[in-house]
Amino acid sequence: MSKVKGKSKKSGSSSKGGSGRVAFRGGLSEMMKRAHRIQTKLEELKEEMKDETWTAEAVGGKIKVTISGEKELTAIEIDKELVNPEDMETLQDSVVSAVNAAIKLADEKLNAATEEVTQGMKIPGLF
Repeated sequence: MSKVKGKSKKSGSSSKGGSGRVAFRGGLSEMMKRAHRIQTKLEELKEEMKDETWTAEAVGGKIKVTISGEKELTAIEIDKELVNPEDMETLQDSVVSAVNAAIKLADEKLNAATEEVTQGMKIPGLF
């Protein structure tokens, strides 16, 4: 029977560090510094994005909705052709559709900018 030199592994422990913990390059201190840098960049990004606006359209551009980086509705434009007192329901549905499209557009833009800062790291509750 041959003997193997080295430390034996306890059952149930991870091969990384032997204690089930994942080792970080630079240690916990470096990870905290990186998290702080990301947080600072995200705060700057959030401030910059406040001034951004995006416009979504519905009904072939006859309804335009503009939303800010703070996800506030800033403008709605409705072509006069769409205003029919006999069919307000269609107009209302179209406005809701345009608002939802603007919100989705803002979310996509904010998420793309956030991902660029975090380099794909998912951090809950950012925007």
